[in-house]
Amino acid sequence: MKAIRTSDAQKRNMLDLGPFHSRVHDHMQKMITNPDILIGKDLDFSESHKTATLDGEKWQNPAVVKKIFDLIPTLTHFCNLLIAFFKGAAQTWECFTSEFAPGGLIDEATAEERELAFMPAANDENEGLLGSFRRLMHYQPQLTLLSCNALITFYRNNTEAFMAEKFTEEEDYQYIYKLGREANGEEKKRRKELVDFHDKQQAEKTGRKEVLERNAKATAEQIAQLDLVFDKEKVPELKGTSLKDQLRLFKNAGAPNLQKGPMPIKVADIRKALVDAIDLHTNGTWKLVQDEESETEHINLSEEEGDEEDEEDGWEDIEDYESESESE
Repeated sequence: MKAIRTSDAQKRNMLDLGPFHSRVHDHMQKMITNPDILIGKDLDFSESHKTATLDGEKWQNPAVVKKIFDLIPTLTHFCNLLIAFFKGAAQTWECFTSEFAPGGLIDEATAEERELAFMPAANDENEGLLGSFRRLMHYQPQLTLLSCNALITFYRNNTEAFMAEKFTEEEDYQYIYKLGREANGEEKKRRKELVDFHDKQQAEKTGRKEVLERNAKATAEQIAQLDLVFDKEKVPELKGTSLKDQLRLFKNAGAPNLQKGPMPIKVADIRKALVDAIDLHTNGTWKLVQDEESETEHINLSEEEGDEEDEEDGWEDIEDYESESESE
């Protein structure tokens, strides 16, 4: 990265970095073949940078590297991991730099051709454009994206000097004015395309949601017409859709072993879950909603009958009461 940054600062052409990429790959191959040049036991740490680093320069942070060297003896598989790392890095490096391969277009291009196709060594300018755009919009929020791009292109390409040299006739300026007027609707068109695209996405999302809801409703109606199978001997006979429908039925009916966690997927697991649900229902751990309602009605009816008996016990026989009154 240091070499790339230096090349970028020196305005070097990225197309001229083929030999550098080859050096990096060769250095990784050296590490794979002989990792001792980096982590050898007999390697003098103060001199290790001469063989370990690509450029032979000293470590940027010797204290950190020294600490790593001290830990290596305690890491049994460090050497194997290091070799595996460089093998993967070398393979990836070949993919990333395949356009610089010997015999390729860049390798066979002349110096003049590479100069005509000049590319910066780093993409810092592209990364910086977003920040520049943000600052520009902060100070001039009325600018559109197209206007911003036009301004950047104007200054970077030194368009003003080009116009001063090449625009010699009034017709040249009139032609530019014409292009400017024709481009006035481009921003409006771009925004409309964004809105249309958003509307299309939303419509597709709504359509998918409606389809899912219809399918879920149809499935629920289909399952509602089925009856629960409480015979454990019939569970092994259930297959495919029938088996899955029974699983949903028991879950909807309130089987406690199906209320938490993910639903079983494998056939054996589904059958076991159904058998467990039947056992829980048999021993009274859970009951169907209609069974609970029946019990509640029975309890309420019993309470009402008990209240009526209490009321009858509270009344004295009218005939006995009248007889007692006459005797008095």
